[in-house]
Amino acid sequence: MTRCRRSAATAVAGLALLVAAGCSDGPAAGSGPEAVRAPSTARPTTAQERTLLYDAEQELQRRCMRAAGFRFWAVPENPLPEARDFPYVIDDPQWAKRYGYGSLFEERIERLRAEDPNQVYLRGLPDDRRRAAIAALNGTGREGLRAELPGGVVIGHSATGCRAKAWRTLYGDLSAWYAASTLVDNLNALTQQRVTAHPDFTRTSGEWSACMRANGLPYRSPAQARAEFLGHGEARDTAREVRVAVQEARCARSSGLSSAARRLDRRLGRELRREHRAEVDLVERLRADALPRARTVLAR
Repeated sequence: MTRCRRSAATAVAGLALLVAAGCSDGPAAGSGPEAVRAPSTARPTTAQERTLLYDAEQELQRRCMRAAGFRFWAVPENPLPEARDFPYVIDDPQWAKRYGYGSLFEERIERLRAEDPNQVYLRGLPDDRRRAAIAALNGTGREGLRAELPGGVVIGHSATGCRAKAWRTLYGDLSAWYAASTLVDNLNALTQQRVTAHPDFTRTSGEWSACMRANGLPYRSPAQARAEFLGHGEARDTAREVRVAVQEARCARSSGLSSAARRLDRRLGRELRREHRAEVDLVERLRADALPRARTVLAR
């Protein structure tokens, strides 16, 4: 899987989220044949509506932290809108010509993280106050909320703290929201795993590689090309990065890799959401129910 960046919102999130992961032998919920056949019936929330919910969560956390005696600043949902996400292969030559593989965003993300007022505030607190602030936000302990992902991996989070309180205020049933939304939030990553393992993706990746070799760039996969340019700090060859990225985008189109990836992503993504229809529908219903509460929170 090739990703030009991780979510900038994740990269610059304020205080550390305490998460515990483990394993479970139980089957994933909603994975039976009936779930595969049944389409989702809930209306998907729009990007604008999800942004409204995000902003309300941030505001509720700010108020809760203030009541606990600490300061908290809302962080933008997407502070780097120009940093696009290409989960399989870069297929936009114009974007590649301007940004290459996006290595320049790594430095900007690090700067955003360093300048994040929440992190600056935390660093300025005495050790005991810093620990208390993190506990106030994330709660204490790693038990209380539980989500089982496809494959049996279990993720937990405290049911106390300002994050959990914000979720409870907006979505009502905290346990149900955490379990369903955590699973749904991971479906894109699972879709990408299925896409990259599919024979059509493997075949067109080989054709992409042949196209790159014909242009003097012997990369076996987009992931190998990406790895050459990302994660190396300031030690980068920007001119070469742009040249390789532009050629990657051209080969992605001429080889059919881009169109195959999009087709597979749509089909396998739909299948996966059908497998987990109950969780997808629950998340959308809880989001829809939360929208009036979010508007009230932000109107104050």
